[in-house]
Amino acid sequence: MVLCAAGPQLGSLQRLAARLEEELRKSGREEIRWFELSAMKLAYCQGEFDCWVKTPGQCRARDAEGEIVAAIHEAEDLVLLDGVTFGGYSYALKRAQDRLICLLSPFFEKRAALTHHAGRYGRTANLFALGWMPVVDPEVAKTWSELADANALNLLAPRVGAAVVDDRGEAEWPAAIRKVLSSTAKPGASITGREPLRQELFAAAAGAPMTGEGKPPKRAALVIGSAKIKGTSVSETMARALAARLNQAGVSTEIHFAVEFLHEEKALATARGIAEADLLVLVTPLYVDSFPALATRMLESVARVRAGSGASGSGRFALVVNCGFPEAEHNRTVLRMARHFAESAGYEWAGGLPLGGGGAINPGAPLDAQRGPAEHVKRALDGAAASWARGAGVATEAIEAMAKAPMPDAIYRLMGDLGWRYQAHKHGLAQSELRARPLESGGE
Repeated sequence: MVLCAAGPQLGSLQRLAARLEEELRKSGREEIRWFELSAMKLAYCQGEFDCWVKTPGQCRARDAEGEIVAAIHEAEDLVLLDGVTFGGYSYALKRAQDRLICLLSPFFEKRAALTHHAGRYGRTANLFALGWMPVVDPEVAKTWSELADANALNLLAPRVGAAVVDDRGEAEWPAAIRKVLSSTAKPGASITGREPLRQELFAAAAGAPMTGEGKPPKRAALVIGSAKIKGTSVSETMARALAARLNQAGVSTEIHFAVEFLHEEKALATARGIAEADLLVLVTPLYVDSFPALATRMLESVARVRAGSGASGSGRFALVVNCGFPEAEHNRTVLRMARHFAESAGYEWAGGLPLGGGGAINPGAPLDAQRGPAEHVKRALDGAAASWARGAGVATEAIEAMAKAPMPDAIYRLMGDLGWRYQAHKHGLAQSELRARPLESGGE
């Protein structure tokens, strides 16, 4: 099963796809399902979790994604083929990937030192990720491999393999593909404990060292990466609280939503406005270890606009990312991706705030009216806003405050599981239906 995003304008990727098919057949994989995502119209994940608590195991959007999910369920191997986009996948591939969570159960369990979702089905496909760049950047390639490992761990894949190639080594593509497909690496095998992951998190979140006196921004653009309806997301709650703090510090702010990038014409106009801001802050949930599809599209659009306008070297970029798992360490890879975007788009990296246990924040009330689990978030935003308003990178104290666990991980997992059961009850589902297996005969 191959998920490919090699559009007609991407000649190198198309040649790589042809090589991949050859090597798949040579390896004995004779039955190959191929989905060219650049030519498919797919809905984006709206983050409502209906596929867990309303129609367990099935996305409510009725399009070709249903066929993709069924094919992955039947496959022994899943191969992701894409142009490397800030160390991760492009919008075309991310649309499909975000909606694969229906293959998982909502219930929590601990694997490789961190919380993950349990499996829905008894068997899962191996995951292999093959990426292309014009010229391989070792740090970006490392992020690509780390993302593949995190994805495979979340999807309970038995084996994982990843590689990034470029046109300079085209003669070596077959060997690189064979190495990926023959990989026996187990997802999460390199994780020895939580502390090394925390060190990686803080290293990725730290802002670039100041080379002189920072120039205070006059105008900031805040983009909400959640695709949920306005007024219903944790990301919006945090973005509005951050905007209030920046305004108080004398920075003019404007708030945008990632859904503004659904249509090409509006996306271009919005990207131009965002690209001109002195400070860009993306406030987003974590979707499958990286940016949601629409947030990815926003970043792609802004990077293109800035490349064409010669804005390189001006402006700063920061990330506020919230994860539904209790551990902030899940955000370490997306923070690396944010740094790659900043470099690609000519921004100075202003640092990131990683939140774990985002489910403890009430999206229906202003953040500053909340207490308890919201206190450390407010302290983090206080510190970050002060730093960003004077043109500096985010303070270490703000990163530490945001990364603080709102409650013990085991209690969060217990409360989360009870929350899924309560939501199913509200929708009139029997508790047993939460573990439904619609892709198997009988659905049991």
